[in-house]
Amino acid sequence: MTRHRLPAIVVATIVVVSVVSQAVAAEQKTTVDAADFVRADDPTSGIQDAINALPPDGGTVVVPPGTFPLRRSLVLRSHVRVRGSGSTTIFTRGREVASKLTIAARKGETSVAVESTEGFLVGDEVALMDDRMHGWYMAHGIVKEVTEGRLVLVDPIHSGHAEGVFTPELNAVVVNYFPFFCANRMHFGKPVQDITIQDLTVDSNMQENSGSWTDFTLAVIHLANVSDSLVRNVTVRGSVGDGIGVQAGHDNRVESCLVEHCRVHGFHPGTSLKGAVFSGNIGRHNGGDGLYFCAQVCGITVTENLFHDNGSSGIGGLGPGGTPGDRFNIVSNNVCRNNGRWGIAASGGKNNVITSNICIDNSQKAPGQYSGISIANSTHMVVTGNRCGFDGGKPTQKYGVEEHGTSNKNVITGNSCEGNLDGGIAVVGPDTQAFGNVGEIVRPQ
Repeated sequence: MTRHRLPAIVVATIVVVSVVSQAVAAEQKTTVDAADFVRADDPTSGIQDAINALPPDGGTVVVPPGTFPLRRSLVLRSHVRVRGSGSTTIFTRGREVASKLTIAARKGETSVAVESTEGFLVGDEVALMDDRMHGWYMAHGIVKEVTEGRLVLVDPIHSGHAEGVFTPELNAVVVNYFPFFCANRMHFGKPVQDITIQDLTVDSNMQENSGSWTDFTLAVIHLANVSDSLVRNVTVRGSVGDGIGVQAGHDNRVESCLVEHCRVHGFHPGTSLKGAVFSGNIGRHNGGDGLYFCAQVCGITVTENLFHDNGSSGIGGLGPGGTPGDRFNIVSNNVCRNNGRWGIAASGGKNNVITSNICIDNSQKAPGQYSGISIANSTHMVVTGNRCGFDGGKPTQKYGVEEHGTSNKNVITGNSCEGNLDGGIAVVGPDTQAFGNVGEIVRPQ
């Protein structure tokens, strides 16, 4: 019997076809159509069920066009992608419901006593806070039962505060606020990696959520202890907190997003975040900064963004957060214009680079009080190649670049700073190097 070997090219072709077929099959297996799970009576409109239907190794949930009301967060685990259908996929929330506490609530307890339970529903996610208990101290919970004068929660109250007491004397309140997307409901849970949120819109229904309560853990997208994540082509229309917040973790990307009309900041990298990239975004008409650096952010890049008409700064908060503060970050090629205070504000950090930005027509809140770029109490900064001034009309910025406070040992070079009210560049540090700039150098006494 004669055996015939297949030609090598045929064998190779068979192998390639087999591998491709397996890859296609795997992709099909790990893609879930959320349309199969949509339910009007569900607190997440059935979208969480679609996420939970993915296998343990993750996959993609495709959300069809439509409007999907949420009463609690969508919680993503590692290797999960949520992909909408562009601007026609809209997540929203109902009207605000809030009540003051009548008795102090403590972490570990499973219910809160309130003045009124009217409007609260089983399955609602709620935020618990007072004048002291904010940030990692505030609590998030799910309503398990509504009884007379009391909300019973699914899990015990969790707080990062040592005592974790929410008191009526400090205006303790429970309100049905929550992030639309998160990775851990209880602040810093286990690390999560490789999640994607893309091609969708979130409308926070601010007309019916007009209260003054806010917190950064209530950001529309609140990623804490997450790495290798991607947020792309997401539109945020309003938020009771920030728009998109990324706290801690590393190597995260926020790209091509529009965030507007948030109660506080548009974008918020913070809490020891390392190695992230925020690029190609627009932050406008937010109550705080277009983008706000928070505590001990290290080695991230903020580039090619547009931040305009925000209540505070275009880019703010670069520096604070204990020792050693924000450091080794790059802020480059951004346009910051027509913001209430500074174009770019750095304070208390060191070793950050601010380069090739345009900061024009800022200090709208108080013309002549704020500068295009502020370097306060900062050292070893590189500020180079920026254009700070005005675009027609009257100048509004104090200086183009203003070094002040205890700042020293900075390099300020190659900036064009004509067209500001008090001068081009203010320098206070005895060891700061300022040269090769266009615009008057001022050394305030």
